[in-house]
Amino acid sequence: MALIDDPQQMRQRLESLAELEKRLSFRISRLSKLLDGHATKYLAQHGLGLTWYRILMVLGIFDETTAADLSRLMVIDRAQISRAVSDLLARGLLVQQEDPTNRRRKLLNLTEAGRALLAEVQPQLEARQKVFVDLLEDSELEALRGAIDKISRHLAIELEQPDAAPSSLPPGD
Repeated sequence: MALIDDPQQMRQRLESLAELEKRLSFRISRLSKLLDGHATKYLAQHGLGLTWYRILMVLGIFDETTAADLSRLMVIDRAQISRAVSDLLARGLLVQQEDPTNRRRKLLNLTEAGRALLAEVQPQLEARQKVFVDLLEDSELEALRGAIDKISRHLAIELEQPDAAPSSLPPGD
C-alpha cells in the first residue's frame, strides 16, 4: 500500500476502509486468508501445502475415505483434491485401494510415513488452535462457533452441499 501524505486522501481512504469492513463476508474472507497464510508458513517448513495437510488431518480422523468425500467435506474443488491426492500418493504419504463394497470407489488411507508426518506437525497446529481459543472469553468462543455454524449451515443449504454443513455435535476445542 502506497504511503499517503495528504491528510484529506488519508481520511478518505480510512472512510472507504471502514465502509468495506462493514461487510461481514469481507471480514470473514480476510480472516480466512490470514489463517491460511499463517498455517501455510508453518507447514512449508515441513514441505507440506495447506491442502495436503488438511487431507492428512481428515484421514487421520476418519482413517479412510475417498477423494470425492474429501472434496465435499472440505469444500475444495475435485480437481484440486485430485492433484493433492496424486502428490501425496507419489510422496508415499497415502495409499489408495479398491473399496471392497464398490469397485469403482478408491479408498484413501495414511501410510506410516503419512501418520509420522502428521504426528510431527500436529502438536504445533494444536498449539496454534489453543492460542486462538485462549484469545477469546468462553462466551465469545461459544458465540463465534454458533455464528460460524449458522452461516455455514445456511450456505451449505443454499449451495446444496449438505456435507459442508457443520455436524450437530457440540464443538470441541
